[in-house]
Amino acid sequence: MTQSGVGSVVAIWRYPVSSLAGEKLPRAHITERGLSGDRQFAIIDTETQETVQPAKKVWGRVPRLLSRQDPEDGQVLVSLDGKDWLHHDDPQLWKQLSTFLGRHVSVQPYGAKLKDRIAQHRYSLSPIHLLSRQALDALKRILPGSIIDERRFRPNVVVDLKSEGGKPPELNLLGQEFSIGNLRLRGTQPCGRCSFTTLEQFGVPEDRSVLRTLITQYGKNFGIYCEVLNEGWLELGDEVVADLHSAPSSIVIVGAGQAGGSTARVLRECGYEGSIALFGDEPHPPYERPPLSKNFAVDRDQPALTSVLTSAEAEAMNVNVHLRETVVHIDRSKRIVETASGMEYPYDRLVLATGGTARRLAKLDRGYGRIHYIRTADDAERLRRAFKNAASMFVLGSGWLGLEVAAAVRKNSIDVTLFGRDARLCAKALPEVAADYLERVHVENGVRFVLGKEPRFTEHADHVEVVYDGKVEKADLFVVAIGIVANDHLARRAGLDCRDGILTDTNGATSDPEIFAVGDVSRQSSSARLDGIRLESWQNATEQASRAAHAMLGRDGPSLPLPRFWSDQYDITIHIAGMPDPSAIPQSADDGPYPFWQFENFAIGVNRPREVHQFAISQEQASVGKLNGNGSPGEKPAAKGTRRHLPDMRPLREGQLERIHVEPIGEIVVARVGDEYFGLQDRCPHAEASLSEGFLEGRRLVCPLHFAEFDLATGTPYNAPKGCSKARSFLIEPQGDQFFIWVPDAG
Repeated sequence: MTQSGVGSVVAIWRYPVSSLAGEKLPRAHITERGLSGDRQFAIIDTETQETVQPAKKVWGRVPRLLSRQDPEDGQVLVSLDGKDWLHHDDPQLWKQLSTFLGRHVSVQPYGAKLKDRIAQHRYSLSPIHLLSRQALDALKRILPGSIIDERRFRPNVVVDLKSEGGKPPELNLLGQEFSIGNLRLRGTQPCGRCSFTTLEQFGVPEDRSVLRTLITQYGKNFGIYCEVLNEGWLELGDEVVADLHSAPSSIVIVGAGQAGGSTARVLRECGYEGSIALFGDEPHPPYERPPLSKNFAVDRDQPALTSVLTSAEAEAMNVNVHLRETVVHIDRSKRIVETASGMEYPYDRLVLATGGTARRLAKLDRGYGRIHYIRTADDAERLRRAFKNAASMFVLGSGWLGLEVAAAVRKNSIDVTLFGRDARLCAKALPEVAADYLERVHVENGVRFVLGKEPRFTEHADHVEVVYDGKVEKADLFVVAIGIVANDHLARRAGLDCRDGILTDTNGATSDPEIFAVGDVSRQSSSARLDGIRLESWQNATEQASRAAHAMLGRDGPSLPLPRFWSDQYDITIHIAGMPDPSAIPQSADDGPYPFWQFENFAIGVNRPREVHQFAISQEQASVGKLNGNGSPGEKPAAKGTRRHLPDMRPLREGQLERIHVEPIGEIVVARVGDEYFGLQDRCPHAEASLSEGFLEGRRLVCPLHFAEFDLATGTPYNAPKGCSKARSFLIEPQGDQFFIWVPDAG
């Protein structure tokens, strides 16, 4: 991405006391926490101990007050009229404020201990609010009778930017890094405005039309929030250096699976405001495919799908989802896609996330319902229902899918014979030492293997027959798990470069600069393989979707992480970090019931997520799993709700995790770091994984499945899949050998 000078700083504002008018500065020191001295104090209601909120009618006069920092001693000063200033802790000031506001109040620094709580910020967002002069001018044109003053919107930095098109140019900074002077910033999200914007402020009259216009014209957003990447000084006139690439007005995504749904989500998270249309063949909103082969319990209801983008989320994000609508043609010259129903949809950028189709055996399926393939949710549900009347099953395919199916089926006490044309399991993916271990695990669980053969299968009305080495055997069901064929036919007919997948760079860009391909269908260029590589993995579907979304918007995306894979079979999880080489010999091995093997460029662990994670971190130059700073946690949850005794809780060792049951919460995981105890809900918000089976890295708890990290104090996710929400956190109070938990009240 090429960056150039696109504007300059025209105003700098600091607000020492939240909700009060602030002071205009010629220069300011900026830290990773924001502008020095900004929003360090608050007005506190003496009776309720709550931070005042001007959006509440009772506090509607607060924005008329002013605050500034004394240039001599750095003390915070407050004024009711802009003439007489008093120190924030002056009793005379508190008396004046109480009279003005009609309630007893005080001015306190955030973090101050009140009667029974700590003074806390009402919300936590990126520390710098940036607004462009162009956005202000556009609002003035819409509301010529209103006073559009930058003070109404409380920005920290006002900039004069080059503008292309009608939208505020700062929105093009969302998701990208840029410079102002010697500062490095990253635009994180649009700044949502509230009724505070309409209130009378010092020097600015009340005007309800402002917020109404922001809602109708800008979706309530005005300006953007920015993350500070390095400390420095900001001065008037500093140059803004960025890439104000004009975003496409419409994006069509073909394929409503994990990669397609993730692309739509990331586009919106990057602040993209154009049209997004998402087309899928199935009746289900985007979901993850890996769980499909892991859960076939016949004595339970149909398992819920692991959603990537729910219908409600798509609606809230204004993503137009077209389910059961197949795209059959791409007209690249007109930039139009056509569906099977004859409808046409234009695009500025097109994303092909068409995945793959289960590879089939010719002349096998005669319509008796005994042949099964697993690629979709409906495929998995048909197989689960078929188990109710089955006692035996054949599986063809000795790769990950075949082994996962065999493991899941054995939990239902069904006899399984697994056929593989190679002489060992996962012959194209696993070194011999790991393949032999997996074979022993399956044999111990009752799976029978027939490897290195060329079996012939025939479906009959009441059974499936197999012939090999002159032997004839029968089973009730047959699952074919011999890989997928990339769904690149749409791209091939459109003239894109394809070779068992659509040829792309690592960002998903194809031979047509307006078309991207992501997920299983993308064959990415690779320095290690001349013919590229097509990765069929959960990680690739998520990560490449993110890189493609950023690239379409002209922004730098996340760096390429080390490839990671995992597979659940019986009570074990196999984790792999790096691209495995089936011919490799371990450089070191930690054998036992749950071994860990380290090779030159990859590692494999069985129920050893910590070791695999640490290996990955050591291998990545720009690690997505590396902790920032010293890993200090955020503020603990407040002591609110009901305090309950934990009678079964005992002191933990340093670094120990303990799973306990607490009514009405359910299962939680308690962790000890130093002398502190932390509590999180014992379920990864993104996946069916128990966090108590994870491990600690500094002061974050790492999920054993996707390696998402959760702040022990706040539950905030780091290095997590897109859309992963916070883990619910709880305040744990040790008193001697007794422990208590604060359970929030319902509602």
